[in-house]
Amino acid sequence: MSEQDQAAGLRKWANLQRQQQQTEGAVDVAAAEPVSEHTSPLLSPTVAAAEEPTTVAPPKPKIPLIVVGLPGSGAAQVSKVKARLGQWSTLGRSWAGDPDDWDIRIVMAETSDLAQLRDQYNRWALWISSDADTFAAMFRTLRLLHERGGPRRLLALHEPHLPRQGLLDNLREAADYYLNMELLVLAR
Repeated sequence: MSEQDQAAGLRKWANLQRQQQQTEGAVDVAAAEPVSEHTSPLLSPTVAAAEEPTTVAPPKPKIPLIVVGLPGSGAAQVSKVKARLGQWSTLGRSWAGDPDDWDIRIVMAETSDLAQLRDQYNRWALWISSDADTFAAMFRTLRLLHERGGPRRLLALHEPHLPRQGLLDNLREAADYYLNMELLVLAR
């Protein structure tokens, strides 16, 4: 896949994320019921409430992101993912948004219900570390996802200064060629 095709695919994915966020945040004003002039005095607001209007926005729903490739599923792992999303946000990647807007869920590739999770969640990521055995471990994880009905498209979450040439490109190409999976690698 050429770099232009990959960039176009990534822009399309980011635009889709923005559209989904806007759709999730939209309020259906037409569905609100009109207030009748003949409401019961028990339901009318008190004088104090009328003087101090309080607008409490409903909590913004968190965006689920399923992450595979991390050893364990503790709070430290979730913090690593949120830190990386925060770095992308700082770099101007609007799709990353606020790291606290994400509901990070760590899943092991060995999980027996991957197909059900794939049907339930559409945002998946592969955490890629930079140690010497990373390629073999990550390809094994991708192969397990492939064999167990996992997602076919994942975002590559990697350490900030990991160069694209080498590990990331090799992993992306191997996933595409051998497993027919798309690994989205973001350039800095």
